[in-house]
Amino acid sequence: MEKPVAFRPDGAQPFDDRMLSWQIDRRRISIWTTAGRVRDVAFTASPEQMATLALYRRGESDLLWRDGMRFLNATCDLPEAPPNTDPVDFLGIDLSIVNIATTSDGEIMAGRELNRTRLRERALPRPPSAG
Repeated sequence: MEKPVAFRPDGAQPFDDRMLSWQIDRRRISIWTTAGRVRDVAFTASPEQMATLALYRRGESDLLWRDGMRFLNATCDLPEAPPNTDPVDFLGIDLSIVNIATTSDGEIMAGRELNRTRLRERALPRPPSAG
């Protein structure tokens, strides 16, 4: 016999538009519960969140219980922002042997310290190879 499915009491409860309706301009929701419809439930959000809700809210909302408070997460379908492909600044890099790199704004990355590290690493004993 299999163990029955159990739900966490504090798990998210999903609601679609038939079970939960938004009156964003009034900052109210109407929600269907097992005891019937509960109307005029107040909610709060920042001005930016309210604008996003008004323009882009679509589909399912989730009611959560966390840290002794209830949260209503709404699904919003935001348009994709165009990528910003315009470069702000340019940086040229000259690669060489003596200096690992020299940038066009004058920064020099010398190879002396890197070469010291390489020599030190080469001198360390090697572990036996597995094979």
